[in-house]
Amino acid sequence: FSRAGPRIGMGIDDHHGKLEKMLYKIGVSLAQRPWGFVLLSIVLIAACASGVASFESETRQDKLWVPTGAVSLDQADYVDATWPASGARAMTVWIPKDGKVFGAENLRQLREFDAKIRSIVVNGTKVVADKKAEDETEETYSMFEGLWAFDGQDVDQEGVQSRCSTRGGRCEVQSILGVFGKGYQLDGKTDDQILQAVSAYHKAPADTFVVETQSRKSFDLHLVVADLRVSASGDVEGGVALWNAYGLNERPAPFEEDGEVGFEDAINAVWDADALCHLGMEEDHRLEDDVDKYTNWNGGKTCTGPDRFTVSGVFSRSLGDLFGDQIQGDLAGLGISFALVIAFLFVMIGPPGRDSVHGMIGLGFVAVVIVFASVQSGFGMASYIGVKNNPLGNFINFLILGLGVDDAFVITAEFIRHKKENKGATIEELIGNTLATGGSSVFLTSFTDGAAFAIGATSKLPALRDFCIMAAFSVFFTWFLMMILFTPALALHARRITPGEPARQRYDCCCCPLSVCTAPTVHEIDEPQGCCMVCPQKGCTGRMEPLPDALEAFAKAVLTPAGKIVTFFVFGGVFVLGIIGLNELYVNWKLEWFFPSDSYVTEFFDSNEQYFASGTRYSIHTGDTDVYDNRDKFQALDDQVHNSRFNQEGSVSFFWRDFLAEVPTATSGDMQRGQFYEELHKFYRNTTSCGSQGAMRWVVESCEQCPESGIPEERTCSEADLDKGVRHTRGSAIYRLEDTSDGKIRYETMTATRDEMREIFGSDLKAFPYSRDFATWEEAGIIEQELIQNLLCAGAVIIIVVFGVIQDVKVSAVTVVSTCLVILETAGILHFWEVRINGVFTINMVICVGLAVDYAAHIGHCFKHSFGTAEERAIKAVRTLGPSVFNAVMSTLLAVVVVGFSESFVFRIFFRILCVLCIIGGCHGLWLLPVVLSIVGGDTLETAGKKTTAVVPAEVA
Repeated sequence: FSRAGPRIGMGIDDHHGKLEKMLYKIGVSLAQRPWGFVLLSIVLIAACASGVASFESETRQDKLWVPTGAVSLDQADYVDATWPASGARAMTVWIPKDGKVFGAENLRQLREFDAKIRSIVVNGTKVVADKKAEDETEETYSMFEGLWAFDGQDVDQEGVQSRCSTRGGRCEVQSILGVFGKGYQLDGKTDDQILQAVSAYHKAPADTFVVETQSRKSFDLHLVVADLRVSASGDVEGGVALWNAYGLNERPAPFEEDGEVGFEDAINAVWDADALCHLGMEEDHRLEDDVDKYTNWNGGKTCTGPDRFTVSGVFSRSLGDLFGDQIQGDLAGLGISFALVIAFLFVMIGPPGRDSVHGMIGLGFVAVVIVFASVQSGFGMASYIGVKNNPLGNFINFLILGLGVDDAFVITAEFIRHKKENKGATIEELIGNTLATGGSSVFLTSFTDGAAFAIGATSKLPALRDFCIMAAFSVFFTWFLMMILFTPALALHARRITPGEPARQRYDCCCCPLSVCTAPTVHEIDEPQGCCMVCPQKGCTGRMEPLPDALEAFAKAVLTPAGKIVTFFVFGGVFVLGIIGLNELYVNWKLEWFFPSDSYVTEFFDSNEQYFASGTRYSIHTGDTDVYDNRDKFQALDDQVHNSRFNQEGSVSFFWRDFLAEVPTATSGDMQRGQFYEELHKFYRNTTSCGSQGAMRWVVESCEQCPESGIPEERTCSEADLDKGVRHTRGSAIYRLEDTSDGKIRYETMTATRDEMREIFGSDLKAFPYSRDFATWEEAGIIEQELIQNLLCAGAVIIIVVFGVIQDVKVSAVTVVSTCLVILETAGILHFWEVRINGVFTINMVICVGLAVDYAAHIGHCFKHSFGTAEERAIKAVRTLGPSVFNAVMSTLLAVVVVGFSESFVFRIFFRILCVLCIIGGCHGLWLLPVVLSIVGGDTLETAGKKTTAVVPAEVA
């Protein structure tokens, strides 16, 4: 900027600070070399946005919502290393259409579909061949090779492996069909005969053989029958719904599909797709053209389920399938939203009255390019430093679209004002003045937005941290490209409308795309001649400023004594309502929120809560702990899990109590180590417990062989091997539904269980509860702290930047207070719209900070640089930048109104938060803020080029 330029004098004087004067010089330089800066912008965009090519995505819940350093991360690593085949459950609720849960025809159909599910065979070799990631080794996928079924013994085919998780040596299944043994024939039975058999099972003592059902009573009917009705004599009379669940081993591994690498258990994903189609929960098979390729499915692409039941459920692939459907369904809505905002930009940008010469449609195109270039450049820079994209990154498109459009409105509004007020100014002076006033306002809002997101990048939540990093980069590029691309484009626009020699003006690009197209006559910006795309050349002449006129009239109305009374009454009510809602706002997050309201999964969650009150299953782990040396601790742990107030009655499965029932002297001080482990190994190898590959890990791996494995006896383990003992054990339990009803309660239940186990063993890794669901529960423990921390830090940044840029204590204070009130009132009122505190809410509130600053800071900044009495300054601020604020509010509402109809939880919350913010923030900026500034802002009178300040408003005097 060393080149000598025009003098600072066309509106830039001692009334302006150092920032405005610096921006004036930058504007002059940009106006002198516009094409050079345009070229520089293109090179910069290309260099930064190229990082998008290597931008990776992260969708795993435990990698997004588990706080950095959380103990559950270490516990997850331990579980994956020690028990690589973790459990997954395919859970279903069957509601008979005729109301007869024990109806003979209903149970026969249930058995028919159970057989279909058990007969599914997945060809793992073909699955792996098609989905293998190129950068992974063959060993990664060897565990998926071959043929797989739920229970290989149920399939009449050689070499089929079992995929089920085991409990007591058997595949884990919960079903009313478990009441009936293999010797019981359902065919030919009447409803009354079945009820008699079920009644006999219900009356029988636990773990005894029931002759009537030809089975051993291994579970209580209440676990699989909802609202079980029993007569006074103990006979079963009926129920409402049936519970059916299948336990599967799960081993997520990286797979490549459609060019992206994700983690999944590919065998279970295919098995789930077949099962979902068998049960009729999907309309069409998820495997589509590969329906016959990976499994033995032969039913075509259309799914038909049981006709005697309404079936709902949740499977491992359900979240990914339904969330993906939502995203695809929302793409059209997103496209409409962007189209509406862009159309609004083209209509509203430029001078009122539309003009074929002074129109700014071309600049509108530049603003749109800047929006998309800023997002891509921000993502590219984030990719360069190792940040991964996540599903919440879609919000950044809306954020930058709103900020970019707002900045374009502000800069063009200031250009139009300076063009009208300084008709003799050169192009360099015009652009310099525009950047000095409009650019400083844009800098104020952009810097506070970027700083707020930069602070959010310190979050412990990876999803929030990465989102804030991407947003901070994108906000920076939005501001920077507005400086070095939009401003030079504005200078080129100024050249186009400035008469040369001979005197001529060229049409805007919307009227004529060729630069040689010239207008027949020369006219000023305040003499609109109409736009060729809207009306005839001379059909729209005259002064047309409806929006500034309307806002000025509104400002004059609210600045009257009666208007001020109404203002404080209305906003006082909003404040009280916000405080009440803020006091009631609480933490909550539920997985089912992410499913469409009419999906089979949502129906399952509703049925589960209504009929079965089944909570979350979790595993009980002891790690790197010798059982013999810690018998007293295992006894205490067994007592704790069986007596825990959080666990469902009868849901605990832990080896210790069953072992002591067989070997009562195991805790005796007289029992030697060798004898103890010999007895434990006998217990481990018996036919009802040798699923204890799901119960314990021996130091010597050969000691884990089961008799039915076909391994010769001499290949098991010696006495010396047994003496080395057991180092890892595992059990399971189910939390009560009421102890997992919302986010805060779930977190407290999880941490209380951890604390109880830690107190016994003294370490978080010696004994702990674990579930993959805990990954999302961790968020509830810190999300309030994260929210408050981010808002307070953002508030501090707002105070520093606003006071530093506006440089007027009273105006800055009022602007900051207005912004804070907008945030508090928005958060409080959202409670009444059923919005709760969680990660999605926190991210949206960080976005709200930036938008709230925009609505207030533009008016405050313009007020500070206006002359006249306080009321005149307030009116001028509303007339000058009020249209820009109004346009920013309307463009944001247009962007979110379409996604408000989405079935996606993320977009519905986004719509609600942005809708409330726009209304409250816009009203504060255009209504409350001018009223308050007219009272406390003071008078600034321009006399002979200098200002004098009257601290007492004229009205009060």
